This record gives sequence, structure tokens and C-alpha cells, in this order.
Amino acid sequence: MSTGLTYFVSFIAGYLSGSIMFAYIITKLILGKDIRNLGNNNPGAANTFKQTGAVWGILTGALDASKALIPILIAHYHFGVSSISLGFIGIGAIIGHGYPIYFGFRGGRAAATLMGIYLFFILYELTVAFVVAPLFVFTVVKTNKSYWIPFGIVSLSAISSLFFNHPVEVKIIVIVAGFIGLFFNRNYLPLMVKSFSQKKEE
Repeated sequence: MSTGLTYFVSFIAGYLSGSIMFAYIITKLILGKDIRNLGNNNPGAANTFKQTGAVWGILTGALDASKALIPILIAHYHFGVSSISLGFIGIGAIIGHGYPIYFGFRGGRAAATLMGIYLFFILYELTVAFVVAPLFVFTVVKTNKSYWIPFGIVSLSAISSLFFNHPVEVKIIVIVAGFIGLFFNRNYLPLMVKSFSQKKEE
């Protein structure tokens, strides 16, 4: 298989995996409702947490991360593809979560799916960010935690990875995936900035 075809197949595999909307499936089974019409309308872990309960929200987050992580692990250990191909799987999963083919291309913010990519490529940075970012949000920001915590974890992970000895292609994958995730959160950024500004004024 040519390199270009490998990249294409990797992307499609990731996209199809990412298009599985666990928040929709779980909320439909538990409440009989469409999560995209509840709360903040986002079919993700945080909204599922609020609408269906902590256990289901945590499960949704883990499953959303697995949409990227599991295909990457399978491709890495069973097919031995390059890091770039693994990156295409992860990026495909993020785009699939944002524009899921099985659910009318109406998806979510992809924060947990993005973390699934980081679990593979920058595990240590992500682990540290999981501790530092929530502490900062709870002690300093103290508002819109469901937005700020994922944003803080992803941002801190991505930025800190640039200062460690990762291959160049891994750093590129991390940053590109992060910017795609930022695109899916573009509607929430003004709200986050506004809330933080109001907090500082207080």
C-alpha cells in the first residue's frame, strides 16, 4: 500500500470510529432523549454528566477518548504504521466526533477524543495537565468549569509537549489536533473569555 493510501485509510478509519456518538447513545438509552437537545446541546461527556449522572458522564468521556486511542493502538501494535499514519487516525477521530456521519454530521466539541490522542503521544504531559489544570480552574477561574477544565488540560498538554524530546512529527500531530479541537470549541471561547474577565473584575 502506498504512503498516501495508508494515510487516507488511516484517516477514514479514525473518522468512522470518531463518528460513534456515545453521549447520544447513552442518553438515549437512559433518558430516551437526544443529548443534543438537552443542557448546552453538546453531545459530550460534560453535558452527559449533567443530564444523566456522574457515572454515565465519566463513561461517556472514557468511551469518547477510546474512539481515538483504540484505533491508534491497534494500528500501532498490529499493523506497525508510522506515527504520521497514527496521527491521521487521531485527527480523523476528532473530525468524526465533530461531524459524525452516523448522526447527521451534528456532533460535539471533541475534547475527550482529543485527549485520547494525547494519551498515546504525550501521556506524561497529559497526566500532569490532568492535575494542574483542574487545580488552577478551581482555585483561580472558578467559573464555567465544564469549559475551562478540558480547555486547560488540552492546552497545557500541547504546549508543554513542545519542550520535551518528542519527534517533530509527534509535536506537529499534537498541535494540529489541538487546533482542530479548538475549532470545534470556537463558539465557547468568547463565553470563556467573558466569564474570566468578569471574574477578574470582581
